[in-house]
Amino acid sequence: MARPASGFPKSYANRPLRKALETFRALPNRTTLDALLKAMRTGGLIVDITGTTDAADPQVRTLLSTDGELVLPLFTSLAELRLALPAEQRASAKAMMLAAPDALALVATADFVAVQFDAGSIAQVVKREFVEA
Repeated sequence: MARPASGFPKSYANRPLRKALETFRALPNRTTLDALLKAMRTGGLIVDITGTTDAADPQVRTLLSTDGELVLPLFTSLAELRLALPAEQRASAKAMMLAAPDALALVATADFVAVQFDAGSIAQVVKREFVEA
């Protein structure tokens, strides 16, 4: 169940970021990369806290890269988060909606090498150096 942050309804979807992700995937060049990097810093993003047992201390779920390094999955909507989960777990998904700068700031809380947007569909990876820039 999603907990809306101030200003974000449960049905929120970061459509500008999703469009930038799709455009970059279709035409990866400097112009579409710049647009993606700009779009990822606006609006809201959703983090997966499925499995958190203490609502006062939510735990963000992470991914491991093929090299065993930490990757932070972020989502443009709750629907996109659910796509990243096995079908039998989708109904029990828990999420936290954050302003994009706050969600991206999570990268500094651990040794993340990258973020991955919409892991269940587009799965676009952005290296940490571009997130922190």
